[in-house]
Amino acid sequence: MMQMNKPDFRYKKPEVTTSELRTPVEFYTSKISDGLHGRDVSFEKVFYTFAKVYSPSLKDIEISTGKSMEARMTLKIRDPLTSYQPDNRHFVQVNDHRLENKKWQIIDIRPDYDNRDFLIVVIGGTPND
Repeated sequence: MMQMNKPDFRYKKPEVTTSELRTPVEFYTSKISDGLHGRDVSFEKVFYTFAKVYSPSLKDIEISTGKSMEARMTLKIRDPLTSYQPDNRHFVQVNDHRLENKKWQIIDIRPDYDNRDFLIVVIGGTPND
């Protein structure tokens, strides 16, 4: 008698391997430099990690439009838990030779609902950037 295997309908979270997180990214805080004019901005590196960088989804573009910003990239990083928490006041530099070494503003941060080990960070800037 032939035994048939039943299909398994339990949810399996998508696996992300380390090889997908291959772009180095740095997170910075900004503050006004001490000086004569008080207008210079200095950046202080607060966190460094590797990320999966991809084009923003329609959802990310809608979120950025509501904040009068333009989403340029979406990053997927491992959740650093208590060692660092991204903030909308922070900046991100994506270390890729195809991109200029520019510090992008963080537009939105949210947990990856498919895999709670990761965070989704949408970065960009004003439309004139």
